[in-house]
Amino acid sequence: MITKCFVPFPTLETERLILRFVEDTDVEHLYEILSDAENAKFDYFHPLTSIEQAQKFIDRFKKELEDNEEITWGIVLKESNTFIGTCCFGNFDDGARRVEIGYNFARAHWGKGYATEALSAIIDYGFTSMNLNRIESTITPGNDASVKVLSKLNFVHEGIVRERDLIKGKLEDGIMMSILKREYPLK
Repeated sequence: MITKCFVPFPTLETERLILRFVEDTDVEHLYEILSDAENAKFDYFHPLTSIEQAQKFIDRFKKELEDNEEITWGIVLKESNTFIGTCCFGNFDDGARRVEIGYNFARAHWGKGYATEALSAIIDYGFTSMNLNRIESTITPGNDASVKVLSKLNFVHEGIVRERDLIKGKLEDGIMMSILKREYPLK
């Protein structure tokens, strides 16, 4: 069984980042990230067009946390306290001790190793504190940057899941990648 140790909220720290609760005051930064067409390109949502839509994301993060359905961390740079993205665990399968990982970063911070650093922290938390056995991700084909990030973190490419996800009204295949607890710690 998965240990959902979310109270108090687990703030995580890396060399350059703090992963913390997403606050209402983060709404403008979240809007900036999720309104970017490149950021939304491979995700289920269309680019946001209003701050109110970003607030609905934050409200959903809070509700899913309260219901133990998903945990979403806000990612901030230590040196400037700048909000640069989110990462999460969701779609829990308690019996199999399995979870899906997800993430989104402001485009200005792509290619700087922040995704690898943040995901490494939540992977460690998942295996050491939550009793997870498997962390997986389904990536829309064409999202080569996500495949690269997860490959750096020792995720194994398991294959293609046909027409797995509804992305902007169209059924899309998914590239299935995962890491198992026995394959951890990361090298």
